[in-house]
Amino acid sequence: MTKLPAPLLLVTALALGAAGCAPEKPTLRLHHAELRSASLRGVGLDVYLTVDNPNSFDIEIRNVRVTVTFAEKYALPSIDYSPNQWLAAGQSTVVRVPVAIPFALVPGVVDEARRSPTLRYTVKGSADVTAVRALGVERDNYPIDEVGALGREDLLGAAGISF
Repeated sequence: MTKLPAPLLLVTALALGAAGCAPEKPTLRLHHAELRSASLRGVGLDVYLTVDNPNSFDIEIRNVRVTVTFAEKYALPSIDYSPNQWLAAGQSTVVRVPVAIPFALVPGVVDEARRSPTLRYTVKGSADVTAVRALGVERDNYPIDEVGALGREDLLGAAGISF
């Protein structure tokens, strides 16, 4: 099981901490990815993440504005997404994130994944979150600056490719 640092979940944990709660940081696992579209501009994917919320309260992810860069050199177009999805307390929730990969970046990203058992990435931007449904504790434009890695087998498995 690969745990991915989740920028939007980090934001949630920090927002809750600022609100006086002592949250545990939710974790992400890559569930799968589905081809959404292909055009002259690139490949559109829906990436599905399983988010585990270990806290005793619900967390809503309202808006996420981030840029993802693979291997410190392949920056994807900015993601500006409003999932408006609640993560139930003590449960796992599947969250869909639309991602666009320009064709010009595909060979480089695939080559990086081929040469190493992990593909490092950075996520920078901001997010808006709400904690505790009843209280509606909100935090907007919280900065995100996370580093993580995807396992090659998990990445290829999510894409339906065996290695």
